[in-house]
Amino acid sequence: MDPTVDANESDASSNEEDMEEDEGLIQKQIEELDENIKTSPYNYQHHVDRIELLRKIGEFEQLRTARKGMSNIFPLTKDLWLNWLEDEQKFAETDDDHKKLEELFELSTKDYLCPEIWLEYAQYSIRLIGNEGGIAKLRSIMERALSEVGLHVSKGSSVWEAYREIENAILMTMQPPPGSISSAEQLNRLSEQTDRVGLLFVRQLAIPLLDMENTMTEYQEWRKSVEDGEINIEITESYQESLSRLKKLAELENILEEAKMPKLDAYHQYIEYEKESHDPARVQCIYERAIADNCLNSDLWFQYIKYLVETIKTGPVVLSVHERSVRNCPWVAQLWTKYLICLERNKASPEKMQKVTSDALAAGFSSAGDYALLWQVSCDQARRRVTESDKENLETSKKSLHDVFKNATSHLLNVVLPAFNETGDPDFTLWCYWARCEARLLSNIAQAREVLDDVLEDVDARRKWSIWLDYFQIEMEFGDVKKARTVLRKALQSTAADDGSAESAASHLIQFEREFGSLEDLEDATRKVEGRMAKVAKRKEKVATHFQNKTKRRQQNPQSDRKEKVSPKSGQDAKKRPRSSKSDVDFIPEKRQRNDKDEIVQDTGFKAPSGLPARLAKPKSKLPEQGQGEKPKANAKPPPPGFHQTTTGNTTTNAKPLVKIEPTNDLKSDEGKGQKFTPTAESDERTIFVSNLGYSVENLDDKLHKIFGACGEVESVRLAKNNKGQIRGFAYVQFLAKSSVDDALKLDREVLEGRPMFVSPNVDKTKNPDFKVFKYDTGMERHKLFVSGLSFTTTEDELRQIFSQHGKLKSLRIVTTRSGKPKGLAYVEYETEADAAQAVMKTDQTVVGGFTITVAISNPPSRNKGSEDRTRQVSTNRGGTRGRARTQVNLLPRTLQRPNTTTDKPKLERDANYNEVKSQALSNKDFAKMFTHP
Repeated sequence: MDPTVDANESDASSNEEDMEEDEGLIQKQIEELDENIKTSPYNYQHHVDRIELLRKIGEFEQLRTARKGMSNIFPLTKDLWLNWLEDEQKFAETDDDHKKLEELFELSTKDYLCPEIWLEYAQYSIRLIGNEGGIAKLRSIMERALSEVGLHVSKGSSVWEAYREIENAILMTMQPPPGSISSAEQLNRLSEQTDRVGLLFVRQLAIPLLDMENTMTEYQEWRKSVEDGEINIEITESYQESLSRLKKLAELENILEEAKMPKLDAYHQYIEYEKESHDPARVQCIYERAIADNCLNSDLWFQYIKYLVETIKTGPVVLSVHERSVRNCPWVAQLWTKYLICLERNKASPEKMQKVTSDALAAGFSSAGDYALLWQVSCDQARRRVTESDKENLETSKKSLHDVFKNATSHLLNVVLPAFNETGDPDFTLWCYWARCEARLLSNIAQAREVLDDVLEDVDARRKWSIWLDYFQIEMEFGDVKKARTVLRKALQSTAADDGSAESAASHLIQFEREFGSLEDLEDATRKVEGRMAKVAKRKEKVATHFQNKTKRRQQNPQSDRKEKVSPKSGQDAKKRPRSSKSDVDFIPEKRQRNDKDEIVQDTGFKAPSGLPARLAKPKSKLPEQGQGEKPKANAKPPPPGFHQTTTGNTTTNAKPLVKIEPTNDLKSDEGKGQKFTPTAESDERTIFVSNLGYSVENLDDKLHKIFGACGEVESVRLAKNNKGQIRGFAYVQFLAKSSVDDALKLDREVLEGRPMFVSPNVDKTKNPDFKVFKYDTGMERHKLFVSGLSFTTTEDELRQIFSQHGKLKSLRIVTTRSGKPKGLAYVEYETEADAAQAVMKTDQTVVGGFTITVAISNPPSRNKGSEDRTRQVSTNRGGTRGRARTQVNLLPRTLQRPNTTTDKPKLERDANYNEVKSQALSNKDFAKMFTHP
């Protein structure tokens, strides 16, 4: 037996086994993607990966299902559509197959403007020429192609040429055989077809397109072949006019060609030029081209929609653009609201608008206000249906209005509030709107009262005069006078005293009693108003005094409101030194002096309350205050051994013997031992502050010198140490050149011995108290992503490899603790917003290192608001803003202590059907029962 044959058979067998193994591995990956898509259907990249793998192994039926599933959720790119159409044409055999393929071609033309897809559609449709009515159908397809992409300056000519080739092919089929005599009917049909080809030339030459000179040459040759070659003067003038316009358009095309993605500036310049022509079709064409390159840019969609609404207003084109906008940017609530309004303008059914609202809620938004806005528009539409309905549909519209308000408020309370810690409607405008509609349109004053009563159970709502005013007006118009009086009396006692709300309630109550009340009612109202206004005046006076005192203290001592924290490394009496430019001294804290006779300021920086006994009011100190000149009392205890006096100026101060601390014990310079450094404004500008350094790093000064030496020549590295010679975790690095500081600041959060270094400018905070080291934005950044759910072992290189596939990265940062341990969070910053938005769609809910990550546009919560919420919560739970540690001793005498009057009120909760569920607070008796055995 031939050994060569055996070897070939062995190789073939081995290849088959390898292919089977590869196919099995791919099939396993497909199954994993199927599971991922079931749990995260809006993950774009999972769909793309599954389609690629199915196409690779040739599973056509699964491939078709996967493509349909992706198309139902996302608009598809040109390449995805062309691959799909190519595969379907291979297997199209029966008439039913071709019918489905035609539907698929129609669907492919709706996502983006794409001349290549229209050309593929035209090529496929040539098969219709031999069918009955096929030529008319083919011409209809080509006319639609011209209306879509025929104005495309750079690619439109290819579609025109394809159309002419089709008509020329039809013309050739009409030519009589050589030597035959044509009938009059045949000659008439031949003449009509010839005119049709010529008309296509004329239509194309009237449009400014690239290479139109070649088109004119081709037209001239064609005219000579069929007629006398003479061209009408009107055609020539139209051609010259288009050729003149093409010069400017060619410049814009060159700018667009040379621009880098996303080319927004080039597109905007192009759009503004086209708008000057006042031709909506041309403006729409360039907008579509811009959208095809920037499909995730919501601002561009807004501009496009605004233009269409102002020029076309209604119709399928406008409706289609609105629908495509939310398919491309489903996270933008304003696009959904514009879509709903467009549906209403185009007389869509209530069921269709309700489905769009449900789709919008399922898409998910980044803020509570977006959900409130969506529900506001939905309620507006339901209200308009009631006012515009005929008698037959009136009751249905009324029920729909009630249900929409009920669903809206329930969703904001039970879904949005837990997710965002707010409803997105801080002034309760949607609830007041509901109450007014119930009273005015649905004639249900009882339901209106129930809605407002529920709202006014909230403490913040009771302080708002606008809600009480709505309630009062509803009662006056649809209720009764007694209820209106009750509402005003409650408003007088509940509204805020510091924003004019109480005064508004008082004036309305007095005016109401003048118009509707008796003399007794007016006098009673006057007494109530006078009593309330007295409290309001006291409240305002108290607030004004507080701010005056606070301003006065700040003017007298700008540092009085800066809290000094106790350093855990230096003991209880050592204060953590504020960062400043005085980086060479031994930092022995000075005792604060009295500002006046009535204020006593302790070492901690807090003012002792007035009225305390002398033994508690006077701060304890091991050292007397400098500059006071107080003599020791006669009955004072003898000083400890080693006691001595130091003289400063004309005053003598007593002190314990202090160990002389050399500069090397606090700030160690790498250039001199015990040399005292005196900072200057010029040296501060050449110095950076480095903190969060490890306490046990060996040769830290050498390592800092090496790290920052890459930024410029280092003059000195001064390490902060305590009196025991231990590193305090921060240092000052001074350069020879000021220009080196900017490069050094870029090393912020560089890892040294497993800990991130915090590098910041050397700023004296005593002179710049408002200086903030935190350099990251706290608002929404659409070009930056927030990634959570990461494994603690995930590295920056792994993340960079994943996210760089979706756009050019500007920066990537893994969030760590101060000790350098990852928190499982990261920030990924792209060059453009479009890349960031695309990355969200493709990476959210993907698995990285065995963990499913969540990716969203960076939008951190407001720091001030969060601080207020935390302060309010701590104040409620512990009876004060700061609270008290268990080991902290209360030095305030019991006679001056005030009991904590804070009580927990029952919370008002609502279920999905808007039914009230009140959770009762537990009493001491209830807690005692928990510890009692039955």
